[in-house]
Amino acid sequence: MPIRERHRSSPGTTRALLLLSVAALMALVGCGAPEYTYVTNSTDRTYLKVPTTWRPIDEKAMDDAIGFDPTLSEEERGLWFEGYDADVAPSPVHLFGPSAAVPAAFVGVQQVPEAARGQFSLDRLRDLFYPVSPSAQEAASLDPTGGVSDFVLVSDEVLTPGNGLRGVHSVFRYRVGEGPMQMMDQTAYLNDDASKLYMFFVRCSTECYEQRQKEIGTVVSSFTVRESP
Repeated sequence: MPIRERHRSSPGTTRALLLLSVAALMALVGCGAPEYTYVTNSTDRTYLKVPTTWRPIDEKAMDDAIGFDPTLSEEERGLWFEGYDADVAPSPVHLFGPSAAVPAAFVGVQQVPEAARGQFSLDRLRDLFYPVSPSAQEAASLDPTGGVSDFVLVSDEVLTPGNGLRGVHSVFRYRVGEGPMQMMDQTAYLNDDASKLYMFFVRCSTECYEQRQKEIGTVVSSFTVRESP
């Protein structure tokens, strides 16, 4: 009777196969963990993605910070918005307060009343949250109680992505009160008949902005508005 040889793997081969199996398993585990949260407003065709480490800010806390009547629906108040914060304790203070040590982002769509539609120039878009335009800066300099100082405009770009949209992308450095220097990266659009205002910004300290510029840049470039042709 012929004798069949039994081939035995060498210890080195067995170890290599085990390592490959572990690596494949780790790859599968890694694929299962999403890297980004996709923020979508399908009604207003507005999109954004933020790292999953940037957690949503509580909706009620946002309403309280903005001063909304909680009994009003989104349609009644004419504003959709969401906030995200990379801090371990997400808070609207990091969006609207004097400082944010790590990135905090705001995205919103405002329905503009018909009577106000002729008031929105590109400078008005720049000045949505802080005095950025030259005229707003001049007015702010005459008001010592304004609280914003050390303003430096880093970049400013007029945006015309098509389908009637127009807007501005501004990046600037500033200080609120005696707080640390902050960086703000904001984008605002108006649609063709100025009936909708699309707003987005991300802010944090100047040190944070420098250290996490690639991460922040990915979020900024993902902000998309798609008006129907």
